[in-house]
Amino acid sequence: MIPKKLFCITVLAVGTLSLGMRASAYDKEKTQTETKNKKKAEAKAESATPLEEMDADTAKEYGGMIAGLFTKQLKDAQLKMEPDVDKAVGLVNLGTREGIIAIPAKGWKEDRENKAVESDTGVGMCYLFMSPTYNPLIDGKPADGKKLRVVKFTDGDGNERTATCLLCSVKHVEGDDWQLFVWGSEKQPVIKSQWGEASDAPKADLALAIQDPTKDKAQLVFNIFGKYSSTIEIAHKHKDK
Repeated sequence: MIPKKLFCITVLAVGTLSLGMRASAYDKEKTQTETKNKKKAEAKAESATPLEEMDADTAKEYGGMIAGLFTKQLKDAQLKMEPDVDKAVGLVNLGTREGIIAIPAKGWKEDRENKAVESDTGVGMCYLFMSPTYNPLIDGKPADGKKLRVVKFTDGDGNERTATCLLCSVKHVEGDDWQLFVWGSEKQPVIKSQWGEASDAPKADLALAIQDPTKDKAQLVFNIFGKYSSTIEIAHKHKDK
């Protein structure tokens, strides 16, 4: 009888050990899965953007106010255009109330026969106003502040704000080469970017979007006429701090 008892005890011990090993393996696998899911969630959060489409009335209100200040102090403009404030569009971080506003030029429309597209500066497309958080990047580095125009203003809560002010134009270089020129304060564009066919673009004459955001940078996408798009790299702050 003793051998049988020993056998039973051995079987029970082996069974208990097996269950323990399975439980340990399950816990380890569960922990690994939770860690992976956490990392995925963190990566997704870092690749998101706090910027969302700005309400049309807000874009019109703030865009018009900044445009008025900018126009008064604008000197030696590389090209002339009159902003159509009623058609202002923008992106905003509702947490920090920072954002980007574009105001198309009056009469902005698709016109490949417009002789201005062949000029050195191209045809005026829009005014572009940006909170410093989203200033342009050149080769991955912040654009030289001396090459940019800025205006100071007071927001609805009485806070002092600064906006970077840029002029944007469309230039036909040759053949199928059409480029977006972004102008600061100097005689040459601070950025040149090629236009290409847009995919899933809004049907608006001018729209903005954010693409490939990280916690440090993103692509600001200009969509025009629901057909074409061009991008510039901008600084990008993911968190609201």
